[in-house]
Amino acid sequence: MKKVERSFSNSVRMPYQDAIAFATRLYDFHIEQSMKDLKNKNFHEKQAQRMRNWISDMKEFIIRNESFREHEA
Repeated sequence: MKKVERSFSNSVRMPYQDAIAFATRLYDFHIEQSMKDLKNKNFHEKQAQRMRNWISDMKEFIIRNESFREHEA
């Protein structure tokens, strides 16, 4: 899998970038496996949804913290 190049970074996002990239790869992996491994389709779909929820939670957390830091400045 190709590593994504990041065109932005700030002090709020930087600590989480690698973890989010890894979770995104896991999401993609489980989506791919759900189509290939039909016997375990439900398992892979469940794991993909967990990754998607985590990524969504992190996005909200980062945006909230960026807004907080902007108001502090």
